[in-house]
Amino acid sequence: MATAFAPTPVLTLLRTAAAQCGPAGERLVAVIAADYPAALERRPAQLLRASGARSEDLDRLLAMAGFADTDDLRRQAGREANRRLTPPDLRFTRRDGEAQDRSPLRRTLDREQQNLAGTLNSLQANGALELAAEAILAGRRRWIFGDLKSIGYAALLASDLTSSLRDVTLIQPGSGAAVNAISDAHPSDVLVAYSFRSYSQLTLGVARQFQALGATVIALTDSYDSPVCATAHHVLAINTRSESPRHSPTAVTAVGHILASLAAAGAKGAGRRDRRRAELARALQCYADDAAAEAPAVTRPVTAAPTDVALLPQADPERSTS
Repeated sequence: MATAFAPTPVLTLLRTAAAQCGPAGERLVAVIAADYPAALERRPAQLLRASGARSEDLDRLLAMAGFADTDDLRRQAGREANRRLTPPDLRFTRRDGEAQDRSPLRRTLDREQQNLAGTLNSLQANGALELAAEAILAGRRRWIFGDLKSIGYAALLASDLTSSLRDVTLIQPGSGAAVNAISDAHPSDVLVAYSFRSYSQLTLGVARQFQALGATVIALTDSYDSPVCATAHHVLAINTRSESPRHSPTAVTAVGHILASLAAAGAKGAGRRDRRRAELARALQCYADDAAAEAPAVTRPVTAAPTDVALLPQADPERSTS
């Protein structure tokens, strides 16, 4: 086993990178070198705690040393030492380092990967994503709605669609905003509604009213048995199983992003609209990096560095729990 001062090629790369990363990088390398290569069988978080460094310090160190990530570093070190380094145990731990009696991190990661892969494979196989994107493009006006935890999903989709399509409206949660939207809606419009357990009565009411109007309803939900499916013309069923009591957002956000991307790909003038929006954002200095680029350089002296409405059902009593 190498010592802290063993001049192995991997440690040499790390030490060279640490010299450019500052004290945090040097502390990280010291922790790794103290028990190299066995130290790389520890979880990254354990290395960070032992060195007092941050995640970004580790990322910077690895990048400057030419490693893609800690898995890549572990493989290289294993080949160098002619031994197989065991991947770290990804169980949650207590402060004292003993395993807690709760779901392991590995199980959680596997579940999220399964949710995403299963959902995307299913939606690609049954054509639901393409049909939903076509419906969004064909709509005269696009309305997006989500309640409870789905408020965030709806906002993300509305933001993505707005960059490439006109007439996209995010309906704010609440009966008043829903009534206004339904009053302004047209039979040739389309509603995209997010509905997950516990199902919001407000979402179901909005979907029913759009259906009654003759508008197209697209439902992003967790099951074909979901109550919103009865009002939907297109259903995107998404796996939301989770190791926690709350439903998983991983596949939900991915499907929303892909749906917006497909709609943008089929929208005439989407690229031109997106470029125009980017130009306007720069002109208005909407982003911090734009403002920094426009700001004049400031010359500083060099000094020594110091050491309810009737047409809608009443709100779901479980709204606060989702």
